[in-house]
Amino acid sequence: MVAGGGTGGHIYPAIAIAQEFVRRDKSRRAVFVGTLYGLEKSIVPKAGFPIEFISVGGLKGKGGFNLIKNLVRLPIGFTQAVVLVTRYRPNVVLGVGGYSSGPVLVAARLAGYPTAIHEQNAFPGVTNRLLSTFVTAVAVAFREAATRMKRSDAVITGNPIRAEFFNVKRQPTTGNRQRLLIFGGSQGSHLLNETMIDSLLFLYQMKDQLEIVHQTGPKEVEQVRAAYKTSAFPNARVVAYLDPIVNEIAAADLIVSRAGAMTIGELAAVGRAAILIPFAAATNNHQELNARVVERAGGAIVITESQLSPERLAKAIAEVLSNPQRAAEMGAAARSLAAPDATKKIVDLLEKIERTE
Repeated sequence: MVAGGGTGGHIYPAIAIAQEFVRRDKSRRAVFVGTLYGLEKSIVPKAGFPIEFISVGGLKGKGGFNLIKNLVRLPIGFTQAVVLVTRYRPNVVLGVGGYSSGPVLVAARLAGYPTAIHEQNAFPGVTNRLLSTFVTAVAVAFREAATRMKRSDAVITGNPIRAEFFNVKRQPTTGNRQRLLIFGGSQGSHLLNETMIDSLLFLYQMKDQLEIVHQTGPKEVEQVRAAYKTSAFPNARVVAYLDPIVNEIAAADLIVSRAGAMTIGELAAVGRAAILIPFAAATNNHQELNARVVERAGGAIVITESQLSPERLAKAIAEVLSNPQRAAEMGAAARSLAAPDATKKIVDLLEKIERTE
């Protein structure tokens, strides 16, 4: 049983783990438990797994009616979790973060089932910090998370990243041009879009040596495209969404992006230099902490939102792309953080603690 979801950063690693768990023994089954409000509602069934739903919401950062509503939901969600655990009698229960993770893991642990959590970020969310005190086993993507969860026996696994990110081959750019890729996640980032557009004036001297691919998200694609058309980079490829993004990352010399755990894992798997702009409103500032891990390894330049300006961004881009050796060295440093066996390690841990009778 896999509990959690909400965002792709929780769901895609969970699916990879479930796929590996089932692959090892065809008699096994995996069931997900999520909420009706997260992306798991659509993503999990497409991956071929059944999913159950419980009614639960977050408490941190909530106020007024939303806080009251979610407090009322807690006993309801816990009762639903107890029913599901009783019905499925899982061999092992894995929590991956998200609202449904807590009630399901508590219900399973109280009923005597083996439980584990996997934390994707360098700074664990409040749910996983609380759960880490009584679950059977803990897996973390970053060493820093183990310290913050106060589990000396935590297994450092990295984040499960799809195999194609490790195997993709680079496609050459045109002539001696270098390629810059900008993306802010599937929905885009208004701040990244706006700052990048304003930085083009400062990048004018690179107009003959730079190819730009910019994923904007669906809301701003037309206005960003129009801005490029009137700049020194009228041939920039501006799209709402990139799929598959693995090929775009592989073709880039430098990436400008946010610093979600899965993005960092994908950049490490491919081995690409990055300018990381952490989302300042991320819970516990976990994106900056993720980004600092890459920065310390030498694989990224980190610019916080408070430091960000068009001129600062353009300067960082020029610093890296004017020195191909530096870009290559940063890519190699990022690659040193890759964890190609993360999924295997997590499933090994689940097999170690699972109930087999």
